[in-house]
Amino acid sequence: SSAAYRWSEELIAKYVGHRRDEFIFATKCGSWRVLQPNGEWVQTLDYSAKAIGPQIDRSLQRLKIDYIDIIQLHSPAYNDVAYGDGLEGLKKAQEQGKVRFISLSADGDVARKAVEIGEYDTLQITYNILQPESADIIAAAREKEMGIIIKNPIANAIYEKPRPTDSSGDLWDCGQAILAPECVGDLSRVEVALRWLLHDLNVHTAIVGTTNIHHLEANVSFAESGDLGEEMLAEIGRRFEQALVEREK
Repeated sequence: SSAAYRWSEELIAKYVGHRRDEFIFATKCGSWRVLQPNGEWVQTLDYSAKAIGPQIDRSLQRLKIDYIDIIQLHSPAYNDVAYGDGLEGLKKAQEQGKVRFISLSADGDVARKAVEIGEYDTLQITYNILQPESADIIAAAREKEMGIIIKNPIANAIYEKPRPTDSSGDLWDCGQAILAPECVGDLSRVEVALRWLLHDLNVHTAIVGTTNIHHLEANVSFAESGDLGEEMLAEIGRRFEQALVEREK
């Protein structure tokens, strides 16, 4: 969850807060939204140690738990990670017993810098069948024994939707090329995308969001089906490289 996700923390508390020992509770700080009297949600960004302490306290109150398993800086900028004191705020909360593990959600150079610093326990990062560029960052993080949490693990299933008119059109094109019927066969494209991800032994868990119980059940089934086999994995890799060539034309 995150303090930026409006009622999310309260909903978690309502439905599973009483089952504390059955779940890993993870939330984020640094970015949060506050409901105004006029009904508008206003977002605030502050990754300083001074701001993080009260944010963690608010999350504990909303989640109705006495400690958070994983607390993550929520998409900080490079300077926040490289030069800010937010990490010290996380460490203080850890020393106080308010959180077990400290982390951040980041991509690109920000994630790379966090790995270099070497004081975060886990990393939440974008990585999927259409966007595998973070593989080297993930490998470096694993060398430092960081836990790996994948966000956007099935590329928002962009390949199941009409082609977007914005800059993500190239990603859609890539999805159509990689997950073409002649490649996936009888499997669904979502199944192939999820099983491709989970075959990577550097990946510990993936956040596959849904509000549909049938999708959830299907995803669990996909995860239990194992990897895709060397032949399909090789074909996916070949198609991805070809898609990159086409994109450069």
